[in-house]
Amino acid sequence: MRTITPASGIVISEYLYSTQGTQFESFTIDADAVSTTDDDSKKYLDKGVVLAKITSPAAASGLVGPYSDAATDGRQLTYNIVGISDTFADLSEGDVEVGVLVTGTVKEDQIAMNSTTKNGAIPGAYKDLLRTATLDILVK
Repeated sequence: MRTITPASGIVISEYLYSTQGTQFESFTIDADAVSTTDDDSKKYLDKGVVLAKITSPAAASGLVGPYSDAATDGRQLTYNIVGISDTFADLSEGDVEVGVLVTGTVKEDQIAMNSTTKNGAIPGAYKDLLRTATLDILVK
């Protein structure tokens, strides 16, 4: 992964409210599902992005990407949400394995979910999606 400097135009902020009781899993990000670029036109995934499983096409099955209710590849299904990205990932070279928070407490203004960008409020219904049988993420 390349070093991020102020010249790249990216500020990496901490999304965790607390590190106490956190649990993580590992998933591979589908670079084709990410569209965010920095000032150098390098594709990246920031920390604090809610991720969901890709189930279609079959070739991409097992990969994850940013949750989006406008997606048509499985990421739009709320039961496919796997957690929150804990890794700043440079995807300009292709798919990358990242750490994903599955249990913990996060800062609401540092989470990006669907069309909600960081520094915004997350609707209550979205917060509920992060507290399921497989996830235990509290948004503060």
